[in-house]
Amino acid sequence: MSKYKVVAAHCVHTMLLQHTAFIARVSAPAAKRFREEFAGVLKELSENPFQFPPYEDPNLPEGVYRSAFFAKWYKAVFSVSNHIVYLDAVIDCRAETDDVFKKG
Repeated sequence: MSKYKVVAAHCVHTMLLQHTAFIARVSAPAAKRFREEFAGVLKELSENPFQFPPYEDPNLPEGVYRSAFFAKWYKAVFSVSNHIVYLDAVIDCRAETDDVFKKG
């Protein structure tokens, strides 16, 4: 049984579709690994989100967000409150997409 409930922002679904489509154009097996590793991150978040380090970004409140790296180039950015993990973004670290938080 999960200790934490994971809730994804609506935009996370779009981000995941875009990342998966991009990877699949290059390699279907890589896209499958991406999905599997993301599923693993969700499982880990539901068990203990505090195992992941704080996410440092000057545009965000200090100490609120954390990030989980997966699939070599990607990170899931989330916050935790009252046994709920709020997944706010899945970012491709190769691109300068941290601006997703600036556009809020």
